Amino acid sequence: MTDHEIFADDPRAALESIRSLAVGHLACLPTDTLYGIHGLATFPGMVEKLAEAKGYELGERGFILLVKDSAEIARWAELDEQSKSQIERYAGSPISFIFKALPDTPPDWTTLTEEGEARIAFRTPDTPFLKELLGYLDAPLLSTSANEPGEPPLASAAEIVKLFGDAVDIVVSDPELETRVAEEGIVPSTLVDLTCRPPRVLREGKVPFVMAAGA
Repeated sequence: MTDHEIFADDPRAALESIRSLAVGHLACLPTDTLYGIHGLATFPGMVEKLAEAKGYELGERGFILLVKDSAEIARWAELDEQSKSQIERYAGSPISFIFKALPDTPPDWTTLTEEGEARIAFRTPDTPFLKELLGYLDAPLLSTSANEPGEPPLASAAEIVKLFGDAVDIVVSDPELETRVAEEGIVPSTLVDLTCRPPRVLREGKVPFVMAAGA
């Protein structure tokens, strides 16, 4: 079981997380909505490792990728003017967007539609810890909620250590996040499909999605 726990406001938290992620370990990190289990997307076999930790079959579920800005999204996804307008408007908000994947996007980052078209989901979180962490990285973070399949996400670092301690190398605790979840309840990110016209909300979450005027 992991004995490497650090607080999100510790000046060492981002660099300690990077040391763990860079060698292919999983990390439990606080996000703009809940705690999540994360892995460096470009590390070989990371999608499989994350799926195994969550108890999924490989390819059974897609994962959201966390990135620092829209320029990072544009490396891997098709962005038309409407998509650019929406992600700029909601930059830093707890809204995850689904895009058409570019041809050279790693296929295990994507999910396929019934027509065989690759889709990929991104979010640009705005918490101080994640902004610092993602600012150091030149790759997305694969992200999934900290829970067993079919169960609600866990709300505290202590619960996550108990359930995932053998699978994760580091746990970054955030008491402010835990207090907020205790007061507001467990609310995930909003999920919006930008490949549709108009965009389609697939999951209502913490922040409502409203189309930008003229988009």
